[in-house]
Amino acid sequence: MAQHADRRPDFQRDCLELLAAAVTAGDADPQHGALLEDRVLLAQGQRQVFGTQLTQGPDGTLVPHPVRSQDEVEALRAVWGFEPLEAYIGRVLAGIR
Repeated sequence: MAQHADRRPDFQRDCLELLAAAVTAGDADPQHGALLEDRVLLAQGQRQVFGTQLTQGPDGTLVPHPVRSQDEVEALRAVWGFEPLEAYIGRVLAGIR
């Protein structure tokens, strides 16, 4: 619910705090935290960390919104146990079709 509450950014930020604590305690899936963190950052006009939020690129392909560090995003995703961006985008596309 928080992930899609874009019209309630304060609610999203509050949920992110709670979710981050739950991830740290091992009570929530880190990917859920990453999805919400990236969404909150983009809503604040900042670059995302994990590359979970996608948009249509100039050539019509699906690409991540800008990330803080293109050089480090794959390593960071691996540390958290996330699949590589290319695989993530492919999985999202498969779900759309």
